[in-house]
Amino acid sequence: MSERPLGVTIIGILWIIGGLLLLLAGLGLAALGAVIAGPIGGVVGLALGFVLIIIGIIEILLGIGCFKAWGWVWTVGVIITIISLVMGIINLFSDWMSGLVSIIISAIILWYLFQANVKAYFGKS
Repeated sequence: MSERPLGVTIIGILWIIGGLLLLLAGLGLAALGAVIAGPIGGVVGLALGFVLIIIGIIEILLGIGCFKAWGWVWTVGVIITIISLVMGIINLFSDWMSGLVSIIISAIILWYLFQANVKAYFGKS
């Protein structure tokens, strides 16, 4: 295993922070949906909260995997970054500035994940 690149460390930290935020948002949405919006809102809030919690757990695992050089993290990271890129393109139609920033960040991360030293770190070269 090669030495962990600095960018992988940064991406890992950001995935862990993002995952924790998604966990909190999911828990809050699930709890507040029932209190504020009644029974139907509670079901919707619970469902959306559950999705956010699952995504948060995945992001935390991705972040940990960046530090442990788990090979599957590279593959899942590429898939998630491509999904984020597509969502950024879709977001261009409603909020072009946010969509553009998302596209730029996703493109940079995708480019970085395909660098030889990053692929080697995850055992993908």
